[in-house]
Amino acid sequence: MNMSKAKKVILGAVATGVVLAGLFAHSVMKPSPTTAPTAGTIFFYGRECPHCQDVEKFLADNNISAQARYDSVEVWHNQDNANLMLEKAKECGLSQDKVGVPFVWSQGKCYIGTPDVEAFFKQRSGS
Repeated sequence: MNMSKAKKVILGAVATGVVLAGLFAHSVMKPSPTTAPTAGTIFFYGRECPHCQDVEKFLADNNISAQARYDSVEVWHNQDNANLMLEKAKECGLSQDKVGVPFVWSQGKCYIGTPDVEAFFKQRSGS
């Protein structure tokens, strides 16, 4: 193989790698879509939040979605969703530094942390 042809092969391989890496990064780093809540209850969570994962497991194990209507809104990867969470917290009189996930807003009331969120859903679902 002559030097010119070898350079073309190498450049082609590098270009292909750059395109594939870009596609992979886009799929992994793609922000969560903004959610327009439709239920009167919103469960705010962070995708990598271990406490949120505990609540999600509780919701699934107890089939809460069949018994209580709510929207799940991811806030760690979507600034619009995070702003919505802060707006809802403000409605409850909470300052921004007191807000974290898991967080539930329902009919003007706020519930923060795994125990309060799970208790809310237990009561709401009649469990």
